[in-house]
Amino acid sequence: MFVHGGLGSLWNPYPQLNAFEGEQELVTYSLAGNGNSTTRPEQSLTGHVTDLRDLLDALDVDRPIVHGHSYGTAIALEYAKRHPTAGLVLHAGGDHDLTPAWEKPLLRLFLALRLYHLPANDALIRQLAYSVGFHEETAEAVVEDFLQSNPLPRRRSAWTTVTEAFWGYDGRSDTERVDVPALVIHGPADGIVPVDAARGTARRLPESVFCRMERTGHVAMIERPAAYNRLLRALLAAIEAERDLESAVRDRLGEHNSD
Repeated sequence: MFVHGGLGSLWNPYPQLNAFEGEQELVTYSLAGNGNSTTRPEQSLTGHVTDLRDLLDALDVDRPIVHGHSYGTAIALEYAKRHPTAGLVLHAGGDHDLTPAWEKPLLRLFLALRLYHLPANDALIRQLAYSVGFHEETAEAVVEDFLQSNPLPRRRSAWTTVTEAFWGYDGRSDTERVDVPALVIHGPADGIVPVDAARGTARRLPESVFCRMERTGHVAMIERPAAYNRLLRALLAAIEAERDLESAVRDRLGEHNSD
């Protein structure tokens, strides 16, 4: 189950959807107010968690592996605290400190001037993507493909869900309740969520492994998909064989030392 971030889209994990098609049952969806999803009367983190539970109930899925990206990690984590899960992936996020200082004035400006109607390749958006979203060594073709494949939402509700549901999130309490294998993946060049927030999250989760993915920023799943997918396969192997996640990750990465 893939949960995108506040201004993301259901297509954000397209390398994973392609790599695991036919191997796993995959679900990706648009958060309320995003994409073609209806808008909630009140945007809240609790509401997003409830939406996820309702969707999984409708699909008759009892114990999903929940993958959260960016602000989506808050939804994934809060879901795992309250409902049975088989595993958890938190990428480019964590249990606190998810809002960079520059984001609040920028989003307020976008909302006040309705700048969200601008196309996704607007110079400001492109500059932000290159400066805070990706590692400097990430190929320009990769960045441009991501921007074209995953344009920022044009609906006001997608932007207000960030300001109303995610700003100020602090989920450090009750993290011990998430007693399933959990991968916490972060890129050192992430200019949005600090790597220390992810590392601290991993320390608080009982069965987690922190993975610092070199040469990546906020979207490691796009920047280094092959290496990222190996981590996901390690999680799947650990869950299926009921073995230690750290050992599964070490074994999987050991097969590809050249990376």
